[in-house]
Amino acid sequence: MTMPTSLAADDRPDPGRWTARVHPLLAATEVVIVGWHSAFARPPAAGTKLAVFPETSDIDFGRRPVMGLVRIEHAALTHKIRDGIAIPQWVPDPIRDGLDAVSWRLMPAEPDGESWMIAGGAWAYSGHDAVLPVTVIDAAMFPPAVVRVYGHNPHTGREWIAAS
Repeated sequence: MTMPTSLAADDRPDPGRWTARVHPLLAATEVVIVGWHSAFARPPAAGTKLAVFPETSDIDFGRRPVMGLVRIEHAALTHKIRDGIAIPQWVPDPIRDGLDAVSWRLMPAEPDGESWMIAGGAWAYSGHDAVLPVTVIDAAMFPPAVVRVYGHNPHTGREWIAAS
């Protein structure tokens, strides 16, 4: 069943089902999570399409920032020499030694026609964490309940999440 392209404000889906609360409490705000992406080896590049969650296309976001949930399976490309031939292989990332091989984060999202994508820019950890709603946890391969928010651009100083 497809949703109508235009709904009255009273008929729009509840954004609370897809809204995460951002810490620390002194700068608490809410973000809407519209979709997710699973990446291998490194974080996805700006412009990467998100798998959009159901019922998010007609949400009234208000002034809330829009984010995408990203799962990264960290790995490093190495080469094994066998009979004088270099054979490429992926191994757990040695730089992340002692850390989980999989990490989760929220990254800024922007519209891409009828869909959503990772926003342009170089996004780094903002110093904020967000508590995911159960709706998002169920829809995205069961991430942890709290994930880091990557909403700081170290090159421009821009913050995607502003204190409310």
